[in-house]
Amino acid sequence: MSEELMKPGEKELEEIRGYLFDLLDNLNNIAAKHERTLVSKGIMPRLTVLLGTITMQRYQIDLVVKYYWRQLEEVINSMSQIEEMKSDMKDVLDDLQKIKELLTLANVKT
Repeated sequence: MSEELMKPGEKELEEIRGYLFDLLDNLNNIAAKHERTLVSKGIMPRLTVLLGTITMQRYQIDLVVKYYWRQLEEVINSMSQIEEMKSDMKDVLDDLQKIKELLTLANVKT
């Protein structure tokens, strides 16, 4: 689509999609690798529901941001506090930060 025909913020929302896909892949990998830890901390049920729901809605970035983004941020922040997972969370936190920057540029409220 020509950039002249795009609405304000639409380019950023398209760019978010790639980071979101990477974020979901990384979270799924971490969930598989650290399943016992996430279950013992009570994070796994919420993470599983969010990953499933966001994966189904992943092409509708506006819906993901409106309904699930804050919850996902909370879960990621909880995961990043777990000592044995900190090294695996770097890519997730990088994707999260990039998405937040793009949401700000797109002037999207979370």
